Amino acid sequence: MTNVKSPLVSSLLLLAPLLLSCGKTSSGEELPPAAGQGAPPREQLPAVAPAVTASVGSGGTERTTGTTYPLDRAEVSPDMSAIIASIDVEEGDEVKKGQVLFRMRTSALGLGVQQAQAALRSAEVALSASKVEHDRMQRLLAQNATDQAQYDRVKAQYDTASVGVEQAKVALAQARRGLTDATVRSPIDGVVTEVRKNAGEMATMMPITVVLVVEDQSTLELRFRLPESALSALEPGDSVTASFEAIKAERTARVHRISPALDLRSRTFEVIATIDNRDRKLKSGMLAIVQLGAPDKKAEAAAPGKAGAERKGD
Repeated sequence: MTNVKSPLVSSLLLLAPLLLSCGKTSSGEELPPAAGQGAPPREQLPAVAPAVTASVGSGGTERTTGTTYPLDRAEVSPDMSAIIASIDVEEGDEVKKGQVLFRMRTSALGLGVQQAQAALRSAEVALSASKVEHDRMQRLLAQNATDQAQYDRVKAQYDTASVGVEQAKVALAQARRGLTDATVRSPIDGVVTEVRKNAGEMATMMPITVVLVVEDQSTLELRFRLPESALSALEPGDSVTASFEAIKAERTARVHRISPALDLRSRTFEVIATIDNRDRKLKSGMLAIVQLGAPDKKAEAAAPGKAGAERKGD
């Protein structure tokens, strides 16, 4: 049988290799790479080098970043809801424990103390009158000049007056305590790092209004994280070096404690070290570059004489 092909089909068959070799459509757009059986092989992509993970070994070095935190921090708020009368400190002031920080307006509290004092005097007068009547009825009862029921009523009134005096004393103590609470003192030695309110503003107990913040920065905590592979390279009591690029300073920090648990997502653990900051050059919240890699303890113990000779030579 003879195959007969039309002229159109023959033309298309002749043009197909030309179109494939050009790799472009009639509009000039790039065609996607050919796929399927008989298609030319695709270009090989360059291999990506595996990520390098840092590790800490005995006597090795490891660098990470950490942040400084105050050893103690107090957000100071009043024990009452009132207008702030005055603030006696400014940001940056060093304060001692018990020093006055700010005062609340006490005009209403003063009136409350006077009212409690008047109530106490009234209760004491009532008690005095009840005592006179009680003593009189007690003598009449001893002389059989009155009955027991009448004496019991007088005694109940006397007991009630005694309780009234005690209640008035408690109310006066509460009023005076409120007057004392109007003067807010520092709970710790430290530095005033924030003043969030001004005199004339309202401060409330619910919700709590933080008026200012005091931080103890004489010793700072340096917190940083390390991978779990560093667990055997660090323990409490070890020293690390903290560099503060902002002030071009370098300090030695001593490891205080190590977190007992690892973060499940990052597989890291937190290390808390302490830095002596009595010169107040460091601030809380500073970024530090932490470097590990103290000399091997076993090597130092094995050759103490050599180490001493080196130090003398230096």
